[in-house]
Amino acid sequence: MVPRTACIGCTSIIAFLLLVILLPLSFSYLEYYEYGLVRVKTTGTIDTSKVYARGRYFLGLIKGFRKYKADAHFEELTRLPVFSNGESEDSIGLSFEIDVDFTFLLKKDEVGELHRQLASTYRAVIVSKAKEAIKNEAIFITFTEYFQERKLVEERFRKAVQTRWDTKPSVHCTLDQFHLGRIRIPESIVEKQMASKIQNEHNDRESFLQEAQLERELTAVEVNSRLLEKDKTLRTAEAKASLVRAKANSEAARLTAEAQIDGTKLLFAAAGISQQADMTAFTYIRTLANRDNIDMDVSYLEPESVIRTKAA
Repeated sequence: MVPRTACIGCTSIIAFLLLVILLPLSFSYLEYYEYGLVRVKTTGTIDTSKVYARGRYFLGLIKGFRKYKADAHFEELTRLPVFSNGESEDSIGLSFEIDVDFTFLLKKDEVGELHRQLASTYRAVIVSKAKEAIKNEAIFITFTEYFQERKLVEERFRKAVQTRWDTKPSVHCTLDQFHLGRIRIPESIVEKQMASKIQNEHNDRESFLQEAQLERELTAVEVNSRLLEKDKTLRTAEAKASLVRAKANSEAARLTAEAQIDGTKLLFAAAGISQQADMTAFTYIRTLANRDNIDMDVSYLEPESVIRTKAA
């Protein structure tokens, strides 16, 4: 028969060994990069009412942690197809691919709700909504802006992603880093873009040639109009000059005639010519003398050269 003291000693040893073995197993640990929700190992039930951060917790043998990342989740979207906005009302957008890298952080206080709504699928849902936000925003951005306003495009994508995540039902995370990477343009699009640019250059050249031709024609019309205006001005000036000369000649003739009349009257009065016949003879002789094609000499008889006769 085993002594009672020996049994007690064995029991104590066993209890001590069990304590040494089981006590460490009753503690659960979370690293600095982990969040935890208490999980019952036997049933798989998870308590979402409290979120644990890093540390050591005494949960017992049948409990542990369902862990979530507390640091940044890194996602890389390669060759994400997007469609751009048209450059103008008459053009359509282009289809191409972009690379996007981003990181996101889970909201600690909302990890329990995240588990209830999405559980292990949360990462796929978050990435899916990010893709949706980028594609929906891309249709409002022109193809040229991807190259000329790259930082602005990147910021627009960032805001679109965060807004989509915050829209109910929320995915309980915040966007950390966001980077717009390579823009991949398919060869067919490159060829179409090149053909479009060449066609635009041809159109601009043809438009310039047409404008130049129109300008030359308008210039010719303007020159002709100026020449006609010049000819009209010259003709008008000549006509006015002729009228002035005619009026001057007429006035000169009138003044000359009046002077001749006045002079003749004075001459007749001085010479004592009062008979009409004598006046007529003088006027006739003067008219003949004024003609250019007649040479005429007038001589006068002296009283001494006249032979006087006496009536019988």
